[in-house]
Amino acid sequence: MKNFTGFKWRAALLLAGMLGATFQANAQALSRKDADEIRVLAREKVKGLNDLLNAITNEDLSNYERRYLMMNSYMPSNDQIFINDGVIVEDDIDPKHKASAPGLDTPIEKYLSNFDLFYVKSETNTIEFTSLVVSDVKVDKYPFVKVFYTQHFKGKSNKDNTPYQPIARVAELRADKSGNDWIVFLTRVAFNSTENAKSVPVTPRPSATYDSLQRKKEPVVSQASDRKPVATPADAKEGERVFKELNKPNAAAAANARKWGAIKLGAGVAALAFGAVTYSMLNKDYKDYKNRIDNPEGLTSYAKPGIYVSVGAAAVGLGVSLTSLFDFKRARQLSQ
Repeated sequence: MKNFTGFKWRAALLLAGMLGATFQANAQALSRKDADEIRVLAREKVKGLNDLLNAITNEDLSNYERRYLMMNSYMPSNDQIFINDGVIVEDDIDPKHKASAPGLDTPIEKYLSNFDLFYVKSETNTIEFTSLVVSDVKVDKYPFVKVFYTQHFKGKSNKDNTPYQPIARVAELRADKSGNDWIVFLTRVAFNSTENAKSVPVTPRPSATYDSLQRKKEPVVSQASDRKPVATPADAKEGERVFKELNKPNAAAAANARKWGAIKLGAGVAALAFGAVTYSMLNKDYKDYKNRIDNPEGLTSYAKPGIYVSVGAAAVGLGVSLTSLFDFKRARQLSQ
């Protein structure tokens, strides 16, 4: 009797385990329609990243416009691409970075700021994603998908003259149900490797600022439609505060650029003045010399080496003055 009772308990536990596994599998199962929708949205999101990078490198946009686009890409907005501001991107801004390596993980805010700072601006698009391949949708704690693509940076880095090479990248995306539809956000971007291709994505941890904005809204899974969160006046104020914080480094950089521009301009003007005064004195002496000598030598021969000093000072002054213009221009751009 005792053995029979033990057998009944074991059978009950086994049945409960089977039912639990079946229930979990059914809860995680996705229809083909759902999976196809997620894959299409993932492809569009990666194309959105391509468009964002081209916008950041467009020289026609002001510094404010670029900052606005960057912040909206990872904060709650209608243009949100990344799931939150904790997303990590493996740095590919340096042309020498071609594969995963320690120290390349960069928070999305810093990555986009560095991209804005170090990738040379142009009038035309210089960034292109090709050979996009979207994996099948898998389910862990949530549905996720990976998009593999080849990245082409056709522009230049102002930090390194090494030309960019086509790079294999992989984007990880998370899907959440919104009413009857799905919404998809990027959770990580990395170099494509066997490890990155097989790893299970982890949702990045958002900052307190992002979390406070998100808590004021209904959870995504309980929204009645796929409309993205619309900022309230309070959110707009918080967003403006974050934007000002993001621009503090630019304010310091602009002040530094103006300072060096003023220093270079002053030094350039002084060198030009020294060259002009020296040349004027030598020319005056040479005229007196010509009036007293029947077969005078030329000005260059008579006035050397002083004339070389005056011309050299003038050239240096002109060069330094011109470089100051670039500092003033950079200061103006950073202040916009």
